Amino acid sequence: MTIKLNELYTAKEASLMLGKGPGYIKVIHHKTPEKMPRRQYRKIGRELIVTKKGIEQLHRNIKGRSE
Repeated sequence: MTIKLNELYTAKEASLMLGKGPGYIKVIHHKTPEKMPRRQYRKIGRELIVTKKGIEQLHRNIKGRSE
């Protein structure tokens, strides 16, 4: 599995891409980690990094819950 560096985003960037507040991804990761897409995020130091594919999966999950 190859991940391109331009497809990695901080939790804040990912939250904003989803149209949520800047802390949204960190809250999901902390309170309900089972909702985070497997193998699509990693904690590096104090920063949570999410792949583009992970953001797309979260977007589908959010969209599916609201319908």
